[in-house]
Amino acid sequence: MKKYLYILLLVLLSLTSCTYERHDLENYNTDTNAVSLRQLLTGYDLWYVDIDQTQGTGNIPFISRAFTMTFDYSGDVWANNNIAGVGFTGDGYGIKTGTFYVENGSNFVEINDDLDGIADFQVRQISNNEIELFNARQNVTYLLVGYQKRDFDYDALFYNNIVYFLQDYSYWKKTGGNMISPAVFDDENFLQFYVDNQGYNRFDTSLDNLSVTSGIVWDYEGDYQVNNTSNNTLKRLILSYDNGSTERFRLEIIDDENIRLTGLNTGNIYDFTGKDYIQYKPRPRKKKENTAYKKMKYFKSNKNTLRKRKI
Repeated sequence: MKKYLYILLLVLLSLTSCTYERHDLENYNTDTNAVSLRQLLTGYDLWYVDIDQTQGTGNIPFISRAFTMTFDYSGDVWANNNIAGVGFTGDGYGIKTGTFYVENGSNFVEINDDLDGIADFQVRQISNNEIELFNARQNVTYLLVGYQKRDFDYDALFYNNIVYFLQDYSYWKKTGGNMISPAVFDDENFLQFYVDNQGYNRFDTSLDNLSVTSGIVWDYEGDYQVNNTSNNTLKRLILSYDNGSTERFRLEIIDDENIRLTGLNTGNIYDFTGKDYIQYKPRPRKKKENTAYKKMKYFKSNKNTLRKRKI
């Protein structure tokens, strides 16, 4: 009798073991409950803000202007908001822009930006190194991609976003060059690049003497584009003036403060140095109006100049 009871007990144990639920470890990192939100945010050195994947109708300025964000263990938030100096500023993390707070067991992060104040985000992990930040008040969702600093390609970020590098300075002053043949652009000694209120990339040029140090009068304006060439470190700058004329240049980045423009039609070389570095990447703004010497002013839409950023 004891023998039969023993056999029955073995059968019951066998059946019980078959109903054991196995938790696969390879799914651990894709489960937002597997690690705390604070661990997730601080687990990567840099979060690249993939602005092209933004969804919704709203805007959170301190997210939109950031190329990368960092959440460090102390509770501080760092960001690379400028292309000039990217990879070197703040040892690659950029500048401190605020703080963050995560309540234990929550999937919400509160970010207190030094410039824009507090915004709350619901965080959803969609892959091992990708998260979405959703802000209900603004109805906007941002995609962030996590990288360790050693794996992040700062050069790619720099050269793929030269259009914003030009906006990192209040203006550019001509500092030299080699004029092979006479050209209209020879007399344009100052350049400025900015984003207008409609989100278009715009430029101004000035005929002021190089000795001018303040109160620059902007004589011409228009839309500008930066296009790629077969060499990623060389770009093509197209200035489409509002008076109907166009100037095309080969754009070479000498360093984080100096550029060289070579006229594609003339071969003339113009060197410019950036002045008045803007610490935060400028938001869309309307430039100060100065109508002196203004030529045939009108606004020209160009869909190719809409904001795009990439790594």
